[in-house]
Amino acid sequence: MTPALGIWAKTLGWTAFAGATLVLVEAPRPEPRTPWPVALASGLGAGALLYACVVRRAPIAALGPPTPKTLTRSAILVLWAANEEVVWRRLVLGEALRGGAVVAVAASTVAFALTHRRRRATHVVTGAAFGGTYVGTGSLAASVVAHWLYNTLVAAGLPRARAPATEARA
Repeated sequence: MTPALGIWAKTLGWTAFAGATLVLVEAPRPEPRTPWPVALASGLGAGALLYACVVRRAPIAALGPPTPKTLTRSAILVLWAANEEVVWRRLVLGEALRGGAVVAVAASTVAFALTHRRRRATHVVTGAAFGGTYVGTGSLAASVVAHWLYNTLVAAGLPRARAPATEARA
């Protein structure tokens, strides 16, 4: 199996799992606090601010003109963000809401960070930001947008960050 096919297979598997979770599990949800346009704008703001804080670079520096490769990467990243938010925020955080919002954000954040093999401390920060966005707005879409934008900005900045090291080896 080619690496690209493997990525799509993994993405489709997670999407099927997340979709089944949405249909079959009725987890508690935070109260909707903001209208959906404001929630989506909040998600964009949270993702951009999180990127700026974690990477210590202005988000605009990561963006370039869209190409077929970056558009494909963005499509994969939006699916991954949606899948992870359904599992970690809607399901895990939702179930933990019975213990209160702080407990729910903490539980989903720790679980989210532990499932990532690398940079767990960073995933504690990002998981808390995504959980806080979900609870603060009451909108899962807001945390999906925050997660997607953060991942997209990180992915867009990686090739540029690695370029000098690659050129130096050549």
